[in-house]
Amino acid sequence: MTIHVGTAPDAWGVWYAEDPRQTPWERYLNEVARAGYAWTELGPWGYLPTDRAQLNDALASRNLALCGAAVVHPLAQPDALKTLSDRLAPLCETLVATRTPWLLLMDDSDVYATREARIAAPETWQHIMRVITETGRRVAQSYGLHLLIHPHVGTAIETEEEIMRLMADTPAEFVKLCFDFGHHAYTGANALAFMRSYADRIPYYHFKNLDGVIHARAMADGTPFMDVFQNGVMCELDKGIMDFAAVVSFLKERNFDGFAIVEQDMYPCPPEKPFPIALHNRAVLKQLGL
Repeated sequence: MTIHVGTAPDAWGVWYAEDPRQTPWERYLNEVARAGYAWTELGPWGYLPTDRAQLNDALASRNLALCGAAVVHPLAQPDALKTLSDRLAPLCETLVATRTPWLLLMDDSDVYATREARIAAPETWQHIMRVITETGRRVAQSYGLHLLIHPHVGTAIETEEEIMRLMADTPAEFVKLCFDFGHHAYTGANALAFMRSYADRIPYYHFKNLDGVIHARAMADGTPFMDVFQNGVMCELDKGIMDFAAVVSFLKERNFDGFAIVEQDMYPCPPEKPFPIALHNRAVLKQLGL
């Protein structure tokens, strides 16, 4: 069993390649190393250096390695496969050059004007599944990479039912799941039960917890999810509704060999905020034996 513990720029409030409110990338990598993580995701393309030699040097000088890279793309658009393929070429080449195995793909919540609009009609759902399946096949055959779908609040793949449909409608050979505990719990579903049922399709986890009080108030008030995220609904690993002791126990029982990446959505945030939280979350996982 080897559970690789890492983190991501998202846990430092980084959502965009450039934003003056975000932590500079040098500071991010320095603090990731100081917090005790050995792995990091790439973050939005262009946040960390896109020059591969510079990127490798920046990581190696801090004893860090890349574990994956996430791409957000509007999967329901008619030309999604073409536009996504064009975007992925330089990213996949970088992943190969840095020996990074996982490509994470998310639908884009920004294209849905209302919550109802995100629910895909049957023909749109079939189109999205074709885009995902073909992308998984291409990155595997052309680059030797593994595609992970990351369900996300506010997208066409959000609820437990939609994730189950995704698993049924895509081939396990080319499409696996990045399971985000926080996003799953946000929809009201039992994240621990789902993890147990679909563990064979989950080689990669986002460890993220949910503040039950903030969440309940937001659901009662009908607050848009982006506002809820900015209000701190995603919290430290030991302060929410998820029992990560039970999560780690299950993974150890399965002899899990994969990644546990700590995230905590909190864009925007002051540069001083993320590091103490990252230290705390790393300490929580050490207490759980990771």
